[in-house]
Amino acid sequence: MSGLTVTMERKQELSNAAPERYRGLRAVAESISLANVDGACCELFNEALARLVQLCYEQDAGGFCNIDGATGRILIPLPWGRNGQGKWGLRPQEANILRQVLFDWEQDSQTLLRYDRTRKSWFVALDSFPNYHLAKRWLTQRQITIAVYRDARTKRLALA
Repeated sequence: MSGLTVTMERKQELSNAAPERYRGLRAVAESISLANVDGACCELFNEALARLVQLCYEQDAGGFCNIDGATGRILIPLPWGRNGQGKWGLRPQEANILRQVLFDWEQDSQTLLRYDRTRKSWFVALDSFPNYHLAKRWLTQRQITIAVYRDARTKRLALA
């Protein structure tokens, strides 16, 4: 075996090396990195929800223009829907996680967005949140945190 071959094998071993001494530090670094990625997803979701709520309460001369004023049915593509995720810049898995967050929030008695399984549509709870200011206050109190995100992601992965 030539010196060149031995050196190249050692190079390959070095590229795969994971020294034991720094294992804890590496785990902390990876954890921080994952928290940053998860935090960025949370910011993305919160921004999408804030914009959606703003659009839902947008009005023209005839009343609401993006929801049915009588029922609260949302008439525009949703960030977590199959037709809307791409338009909102979300990946399919992100849309699924955001949808899970909203399903989890539906367990609350006072929720802004509700899904009607019989009509397969999402609705704004206009009876509880008749104006944008109340809806925005609700949304501010329900920010998607890393813990909420990770819980929803775990549930979605369990369903897959």
